[in-house]
Order: sequence, then structure tokens, then C-alpha cells
Amino acid sequence: MSTSNTIPKIGAVFYIIWACLHLLAEYSVYTLGRSLDSSMVRGRVLQDAWNLLFFSIIAISVAATLNWRNSAWGYWINFATLGIADTGLIFFLLVPGYAPVWPSILGPVFWVLATIFSTIALLTRTKGATRTFTSDNTGSSDLARPTRFRG
Repeated sequence: MSTSNTIPKIGAVFYIIWACLHLLAEYSVYTLGRSLDSSMVRGRVLQDAWNLLFFSIIAISVAATLNWRNSAWGYWINFATLGIADTGLIFFLLVPGYAPVWPSILGPVFWVLATIFSTIALLTRTKGATRTFTSDNTGSSDLARPTRFRG
């Protein structure tokens, strides 16, 4: 396996680790929500658990399919989606001091590591791989496209 093939896979693994951490967080938030009396607060806490669950599902799905193959689409989907999830944690839990920095900082750390490796992978793709929608280096064969769509 060449280095150019390894770097996007490392980024994908970091995204998957991020997602696994958030699945654990989702379970903790869900357990907390179930322990509350029926109220708007309980509903909001359970909604937060739901959001964490689906951020995790998106992260794993995109990492295992698109980031693994160094797709520009996968890069932007996980960069934006996970960035939104983690900035919420930082602004609403870490900055006000509602959550301890350790281990809460692990999610953002793995998101940053995944982003660094995915960025390096995307920027160092082979020269023949174009950075357009029709050819984003996801494994599709150039020969399968009509001549007028070839990069």
C-alpha cells in the first residue's frame, strides 16, 4: 500500500474513532434523558442524543465509503458535519464549563486529526486525479465515461 493510499485511510479511521466516541456520548445523553421527568428538558436531552446518533452514523458512513477513497465530496461532508457537531460541544459545554475538558476534548482532537490527514490526502492526490464532481478519485474508471465527460 503506497503512502498516497494510506493517508486518506488514516483520516477515515480518525473519523470513525470520532464517531465511536460520539456513539458512547449518545448513549450517556440518552440514559440521562430517560432519567428525567417528562418535560421539555427531557425531550431536548433526548433530541440531543438523537442528533449525536445521526452525526455518528453520517461520520462512519462517509468515512468508510468516501474518505477511505480520498473523495473530495467525503472530505467536505465530514469536515462540515463534524465541525458543526464539535463546535456546538465547544461553545455550549466546554467554554461555559458544563463538561470537563478531559475526556470531552477527545472528540475535537480526533476531528482535527481526521481533517489534517484528509486535507493532506486531498492536496497530494495524483496529478491525474481531477478535483471535479465527475472525477473525484472514488474509484470510478475513466473508461466508463463517454469521451465528452473525460477530464
